[in-house]
Amino acid sequence: MKLPFALPKQKEKPEYFLALVLRNELVNAVVFEVLAGKIKVVGQHKEQFDNLIEETPLEELLQKTDKAISTIESSLSESVETIKTIFGIKESWTEDNKIKKDYLLKLKRVSDELGLAPIGFIIIFEAIAHLIQKEEGAPATLILVETGKKIVSVALIRGGKITEIRSSEPLENIPLTVDTILKHFTSIEVLPARIVVFDGDEDRSQEFINHRWSKTLPFLHLPQVSTLSPEFDARALVFGAATQMGFEVLGDLTQEKTEEEIKPLESEKIPDNQEEFEHIEGKITQVGKESSMEYFGFIKDKDITKVPSPAKQDETSRVPDQILEDQISEIPEEVQLKEKSMQFPVLANSLFLIIKSIAQQLFLALKKIPVKKVFSNLPVFFSGRLALLIPVILGLVLIILAYVFIPRATVSIGIDPKIVKQDQNIIFSTSSKTDPSNNIVSAELVSISEEGTITTSATGKKEVGTKAKGTVTIFNNSSKTETLPSGTKLTSANGPEFTTDKSVTVASASGDIFTGTTPGKANISVTSSEIGNEYNLPSNTKLSVSGSSTIAAKNDDPFSGGTKKEIKVVSKEDIEKLTEELPKNLEKKAKDDLSKKISDDKVLLPQFINQSLKDKDFNKDVGDEASQVTLKAVVEYQGISYAKKDLLIFSDTLVRNQASADLVIDPDNLRVEVKDIKQTDDNETSANLNIIASLKPKIDETKLKKDLAGKSFENAEKLILEINQVSDVNFSLNIPFLPKRIPFMAGSIKLNFITND
Repeated sequence: MKLPFALPKQKEKPEYFLALVLRNELVNAVVFEVLAGKIKVVGQHKEQFDNLIEETPLEELLQKTDKAISTIESSLSESVETIKTIFGIKESWTEDNKIKKDYLLKLKRVSDELGLAPIGFIIIFEAIAHLIQKEEGAPATLILVETGKKIVSVALIRGGKITEIRSSEPLENIPLTVDTILKHFTSIEVLPARIVVFDGDEDRSQEFINHRWSKTLPFLHLPQVSTLSPEFDARALVFGAATQMGFEVLGDLTQEKTEEEIKPLESEKIPDNQEEFEHIEGKITQVGKESSMEYFGFIKDKDITKVPSPAKQDETSRVPDQILEDQISEIPEEVQLKEKSMQFPVLANSLFLIIKSIAQQLFLALKKIPVKKVFSNLPVFFSGRLALLIPVILGLVLIILAYVFIPRATVSIGIDPKIVKQDQNIIFSTSSKTDPSNNIVSAELVSISEEGTITTSATGKKEVGTKAKGTVTIFNNSSKTETLPSGTKLTSANGPEFTTDKSVTVASASGDIFTGTTPGKANISVTSSEIGNEYNLPSNTKLSVSGSSTIAAKNDDPFSGGTKKEIKVVSKEDIEKLTEELPKNLEKKAKDDLSKKISDDKVLLPQFINQSLKDKDFNKDVGDEASQVTLKAVVEYQGISYAKKDLLIFSDTLVRNQASADLVIDPDNLRVEVKDIKQTDDNETSANLNIIASLKPKIDETKLKKDLAGKSFENAEKLILEINQVSDVNFSLNIPFLPKRIPFMAGSIKLNFITND
């Protein structure tokens, strides 16, 4: 009697879970099925909010969330219950690795109203970053952009971890909005030259490609742009949960599942002692139901606003017996939907199925071999079916060799750096070499000329017009002839002055005391001394002659022609303003052009030491009537450049005094700021150097690889955690179903050091 290859086992019932992804402007509900160690997405549906989720009324939030869940459940069997819920939330909803109280109340209300049982939460951007890391095989460093109609969010991800998130209302277009947001990032000096757009399409991607990025953004080169599918958030959340459960995700989220395709078994009830999950310090920890609900903010028969925050669990209570490369926010592996004891049977069953498949194929191949013909010439010892053992043995040897040489492991080591700050006054010298002992850094004088034009409004004022003219009669009452030279002043009684246009001779007075005297007369044209219509005197106005009491004048006809008005002219201040503003306007362009001009191993001081204008050309002079005045000139800038390595050497020397011999400076996390720049003479420029350095442990990577070779993940983790400043360790194998053991060959081990912020 032949025995079957595998004994039948009792059919396992599936279990269903709900993932709710709460994003800026929508809720995405995803239902997934857990069966036989595998996870399959059975449906998802999105509902858009009218406003941002923070501004959405609770009634609308409940309505849209309920609709998203109900739409999926309508296609499932009535026996399917999806009350166990994992929330995907925004990073801004958390503080100190816990959900903020306002949002706890909102999530509690949603869970109560919709009958959900929360078992944990994951930050959406973290989940996306880790799924990208999983798909690419290395921690991602990129700029993640979530687009929307009412808000755009930008996350800076470095080494697989979020370092900064900022949001803004959309501007003229999405790329311009992202450009503006990036200018406000403060956590990094160099931006990743990779932008990943979430919820984008080809047109949106092309917008980013065509966008001209601001020169002030510290990209090393033009950033590459790619897009993620709209379902990526749901896939990331489900993948994060699946990873921690030790299961495999099947199916494609982008495919719609019909009711015929989904045939779930009878749903399981949640036992009273079902364990739930929470997010603490970026991890989901498995705790008892009562304490989990309290941590998560869903406390039965209690008011969350009156309950103090519980203390964190002791780190030693966690059992990190399985750490995967693609975990979400370093979630411990003990988190699972079923009893921990089922993980090994699932893994063993998977290996058994693989071995069974290989054995069946090998057996079928052996049956086709003509044994007698092939082995007829072999010695008797090797004849017959016994000869078939030779390829089997060789195959086993090859499998063993493959097990030794093919596996590759990536060990990601998180390091908490020691931050050292140092201030030092230094001298940049163009005539001396770098000398840290004397605080001297060798420098080079560099210059560049920029031509530019600047215009400003004229602010000066000036009165213009014409002088009044007329004819007067000069009366001479003296006994002698009088001659008045040209320019003789005549003054009216109310003040206006006039001058004679030419000289005139007036005869003396005639007659005697008895007959009376008649003054001598002569006519002469006169002109007002100033412009203005107040000089248009009426007829018969009497005027006195300067310096004489016997001579006077009077006009028979009124004066005319006097006018006056105020006009705008170029002032001296306008000229000075243009002279000051043009160098400021061209300074940024000069820095950009000069930075391109110097070699890549040099750095330009952020402040020029000298600037001068040449070939100045004003289109108007001071006093000219004009509404605007324009200056065209060439500005010559002088600056100081220095070698990067010289400043690194100088910084290293300063920091060394505060660091022990077993620490080294992390060059990727060295921030140097030069400020208070002043030129002291032609060859020297003083400045203040502010250094912020990250010190990490000095690790012999070759020795560490040899020490790790062949060790189990658990023992390898213990060994690495003994190193000072190491905070966490992650392991990943290129063949995931192999035992959790470091490869035996040191050359098959890759060490990846991640500096924690």
